[in-house]
Amino acid sequence: MPARLLTVASYLAVSLFLQRRVLGDLTGTAVGRVSGDATGFTWWLAHTAHEFSLVTDLQNYPTGVNALWNTSVPLLGLLLAPVTLTAGATAAFNVGMILGPVVSGAATAWALGGIVRSRIARAVAGGLYAFSPFVLAHWQAAHLNLVWAVLPPVLLGLARRLLVREPTRPWLLGALAGLALGLQAWLYTQTLAVGVLGLVVLAAVLAARFPRRARRRLPALVRAGLACVGTFLLVAGYPLDLVLAGPARPQTPIRSPDYGSADLANTLTPTWVTALHGATPTMQGNLGEQGGYLGLAVLVLAAVALVRGGTAARITVATGAILWVLALGPRLYLHGRALGVDLPWQVLLHVPLVAEVEPARLQVLVTLAVAVLVGLALDRVRAGAGVVGLVVVALVVTWLPADAQRTTPAPARAVPEAAGQVVETWPRITGDWYGGADPLRAQIASGFAYRLVGGYFIGSDPEHPLLIESAWNPYQQGAAAMELWGSTATDPGAAAADLRARGVTMVLVTSDDAAVLDWTRRVTGSSGTRLDGGWAFALPATLQR
Repeated sequence: MPARLLTVASYLAVSLFLQRRVLGDLTGTAVGRVSGDATGFTWWLAHTAHEFSLVTDLQNYPTGVNALWNTSVPLLGLLLAPVTLTAGATAAFNVGMILGPVVSGAATAWALGGIVRSRIARAVAGGLYAFSPFVLAHWQAAHLNLVWAVLPPVLLGLARRLLVREPTRPWLLGALAGLALGLQAWLYTQTLAVGVLGLVVLAAVLAARFPRRARRRLPALVRAGLACVGTFLLVAGYPLDLVLAGPARPQTPIRSPDYGSADLANTLTPTWVTALHGATPTMQGNLGEQGGYLGLAVLVLAAVALVRGGTAARITVATGAILWVLALGPRLYLHGRALGVDLPWQVLLHVPLVAEVEPARLQVLVTLAVAVLVGLALDRVRAGAGVVGLVVVALVVTWLPADAQRTTPAPARAVPEAAGQVVETWPRITGDWYGGADPLRAQIASGFAYRLVGGYFIGSDPEHPLLIESAWNPYQQGAAAMELWGSTATDPGAAAADLRARGVTMVLVTSDDAAVLDWTRRVTGSSGTRLDGGWAFALPATLQR
């Protein structure tokens, strides 16, 4: 037990050091270089602490938002609620970002218990997984849901007991697997789909390598599967129903199948999240999806494992290679350019839920395979395999994190004057990474005392089968025209009627642009009230035309 505590403490020390820039202002600064996603996660953490509901109309009023189609992380919202209620949602977000890699690394060290003999080797492998290029990239992109990469190692530990060892208690192991998958459904459903896909690939590789053993164990695996499905439905039946048939869910595919495909160049080209890197070339995907760096040392280690490694190493390489190919998505990209080569992900484009996965996120499973290989290699080093030791050292050095974790200011100003109102905002709430979702922070600071007709979310409404943010409306179109050109063709009476139809009772403008303020006065018929940092325009019962 002391050794395990020391391992976890070392992971925590590394995480705190890398995120030390946020420690002096946990309530006013957010981990990550972007504000939009950090704000979105912060809003959902605050919402869960305010009211635990998976369908809410606090955004996108009156249609509402389906939490399970968004990065609502309700399980983390519950776990971090004490921090949210005492120090605020921004502090809770930062604590979650710091602890995610720690818990993920500890889960990996546990999962390797029956695979890697050396405790030191397990600790190193867990640390490599915890602070891998995949996690570092999502740290920078403020993806709280993905730095909590706990499910893959947990499933690995359970799969070893089910698929490798003789399963003496298949019902229990299946139930534990169902519990792990069910809890993940309450955290982030994409990782749930990724985990299931990883299990399928691992099972297929093992069945191909040991067909007789697979046939002999089939009855036990069927029992485990039944227990897994039953437990999963018990734990996650409600969120699964919201995903498949719930209100306000998107009615069309969210993104192009090519979105989020890994770039082949990223395999051997590190980005600035690692200490050793050059100029980062153009790559497919945004910053968060550029965490697929493996490096030459990983390829050498995989080759050695295939030639001279044991069964566990070869199974790991085969599984990791398949998952790496799947992470490249439906078409091959090199330096952001499609090469016209179709890839195996094409087969999955019509599989429910899996088709919505951004393929690059399978890199977390490839990273886990690398961690397993490193653990196995370090066991061989103890037996005198010096060359393998040099390869592992090279691998670890090239994966060392850069001391470049960024933070973003997260100001929040309460608007007590909006209590009980349905609010339109200008600037409008958007999905822009840099400040687009900032009005959500004012709603958090106000204790969700008012509703917003806008929002930053994935969903739909009766007129739009897919929304990534609320649709433009006549008031916003007029405000944008006034801000850019000082005039608008939009009828203020039509804008007023639209606001009234959507139940708006107040317009908040956080701008001193005279043209926008004049437009808002004409639409609302109100002269407006000066606030700290903006203006409030109450809509009277009878709107002026």
